[in-house]
Amino acid sequence: MSFTFSTLLSMIIINAVFVIALNQVVKTSVINYFNIDLFLLSSLVILLRFLLPFEFPFTVSVPVKLGLSYLYDLFVMLEINILGHPINIFTIFMIAWYIGILICGSRLFLQFATIRQRYRLREAAPDSDAYAILHKITSCHQKSKAVFRIYITPRNITPFIYGIFHPVIVLPDSVHSKEALFYILSHETAHYYNHHTLYKFLCSLLEVIYFWNPLVKIFVKEINRIIEISVDSKVIAPLEPLGRLDYSKSLTSMARTLAEKKTTFAFTATYSSTKTDDSRLNKSSKTKSAKKPSSLSQRIQMIIGSPDKIKTLAPNGLVSSLLLIGALMISLVFVFEPYRVDSQNAISTFTSDDRNLFYIVNPDGTYDLYLDTNFLMNESEISDPYIPIYTEFPY
Repeated sequence: MSFTFSTLLSMIIINAVFVIALNQVVKTSVINYFNIDLFLLSSLVILLRFLLPFEFPFTVSVPVKLGLSYLYDLFVMLEINILGHPINIFTIFMIAWYIGILICGSRLFLQFATIRQRYRLREAAPDSDAYAILHKITSCHQKSKAVFRIYITPRNITPFIYGIFHPVIVLPDSVHSKEALFYILSHETAHYYNHHTLYKFLCSLLEVIYFWNPLVKIFVKEINRIIEISVDSKVIAPLEPLGRLDYSKSLTSMARTLAEKKTTFAFTATYSSTKTDDSRLNKSSKTKSAKKPSSLSQRIQMIIGSPDKIKTLAPNGLVSSLLLIGALMISLVFVFEPYRVDSQNAISTFTSDDRNLFYIVNPDGTYDLYLDTNFLMNESEISDPYIPIYTEFPY
């Protein structure tokens, strides 16, 4: 495996097309026609390619004559003298990239390591309503050996879950209703049972590595939206219409009581949207723009407006999955390489497609390569089997 400027640029170009397409699908009603779980799984294919930006032995180079050669000249060929040492812009970029990864990675680690202190967490009492309801919910998942812990925070936040192997559910101490606890804990445990805490960790890792790429921010945002829609579909599946309505009310109620704009870390899977998103919900209700709903309003519309569709969704998700897997294969197999022939060298340049190329067999078994009547070189073996071979000049 190798990592070059061309590999990075090719990966960004190919994945950018599919990230933009993903954004357009998720934020509109088109998402209704996809199988959410399959769509989420196939979307993670893009994430894996982002995490593996390497050129493999089976990679095929695709020469590009327009644009890339100028970028290559700027970032690779152009050298700057620093302390007597020539260095190109791409190398400077890589050094800055590594430093940025260390800084962002350290920040993420500190967030995780200090989460209990930041939220002033205390574990809920074993005989509390929260643990009783949690036991009732988890008893339906006997195959899972996960042991959930519930922590309470005095901060006015949206409930969330974190932890890949040892899941922890964090609840604000303002939640007392048994009905609200049931919906919240059903939602958060569904995140864990569907491996969303792992997905969130990978997304956090992706944001650390590509802190400089705005497309990654868009990609992670849409992945989060798909994750929440997926969990909603799991929670409302056994509910009656009135139960679905109560669940949607619980979501909006939790969003409207939030006092902080940014309440949770990237590696957590949350219950509802933040107050910032809720403000977009209120604004969207005053506008006629139905094509760009907020995450919360889109979830409510899918829960109440088309509950059957969110449960069974059309099998077109298979098509989307094949397309996204195709994107992965394309990004793995093909790498765009800059191609440009200098005008002075172009005069003496030829290709094997030129029909005026031919070989003449010599008595010693070697081959003379000619272009028209001009001798080019002597070869001990034929380098191109498509070039015709003659024992004497054909003309």
